[in-house]
Amino acid sequence: MGIKWDKDATPSGKLLSLYTLLLIKGKEMSLGELARELKCSKQSVSRMLDQLEASQYGKLLRYKRGKEAIYHLERPKKLPLLSLNAEGLHQLALCRDFLIHLLPESIRNSVDATLRQASAYLPEQEGADFFTTQGHSYVKGHIDYTPFQKLLQTLTQAIKTNKICSVRYQPHLREDARTYLYAPKRLLAYHETLRFVGWIVTPEGKALYDEPTVFLLHRMKEVSLTRTNAINLPDPEDKSKSAFGLISGELFTVAVRFEPFSALYVSERKWSADQKIEQNEDGSITLTMTARSDIEVISWVLGFGDKAEILSPDWLREEVAEKVRAMAERYNSGKSEE
Repeated sequence: MGIKWDKDATPSGKLLSLYTLLLIKGKEMSLGELARELKCSKQSVSRMLDQLEASQYGKLLRYKRGKEAIYHLERPKKLPLLSLNAEGLHQLALCRDFLIHLLPESIRNSVDATLRQASAYLPEQEGADFFTTQGHSYVKGHIDYTPFQKLLQTLTQAIKTNKICSVRYQPHLREDARTYLYAPKRLLAYHETLRFVGWIVTPEGKALYDEPTVFLLHRMKEVSLTRTNAINLPDPEDKSKSAFGLISGELFTVAVRFEPFSALYVSERKWSADQKIEQNEDGSITLTMTARSDIEVISWVLGFGDKAEILSPDWLREEVAEKVRAMAERYNSGKSEE
């Protein structure tokens, strides 16, 4: 059975399929045979053969057999040394088990296929039970990213090639999608979602704002590559460890008291680079840290219910108090609002 090109495959992916076929077959093949094996047109194969001939990954030999062109890939005389570490591959498989739920099915299949091919080079005893599931990620309310496979490929291609995209994005359910010129710079996994960090730009490729913009992949409706270069736009700062929160804002210090019920959970984790935890006599703790987003701090603290209390700053404490009063009124009304 031939290798079928995925309809969404990138040009580099198609070229790799052709190279792999010639390498694995290891024999002379006609243009028609290549087209049948790859299930595509002769014109497409011919273009890829020209690209392959210009590369340095083995020498492409051409012959004539009657009126038919024949191709053969001459393998390099000196192949690179291949060193595979069984423990390293098992660790990659474990990462797959924990993170694979975030990726579309086609990427999951590609990861599995790559690991299988790599494991074939391991000694039999080391490769045994290689694909036995070692771990599992339990997620409440996960997002199915399968419909977003093509968008993900386009955005990651934009990052690799430093290109700007045209993105149609819907930030909220009741808002119409708007089109932006967007230069994605980094893919971010955050709170079980895939997000892109990048710059909204002008048609000339200049950043519109001082801070990068975060777009959620599942709220993108359309994505297409443009020819505009984004190489002069800087890589966004990695904010995952310095301060609490992802949304950019002015930094502030927050102190939160956690009841004994939640104290162990909070003290086991790193919330900001400069956090300090104080043990209180009643078994509670006080966490002091730097944050950049009041919205995220409020949502996080309210998630602990009555087991957490913001001590400072006063303005943030009052914001939480107002939300709690509004929640109490809603529940005390006896019915939900229409």
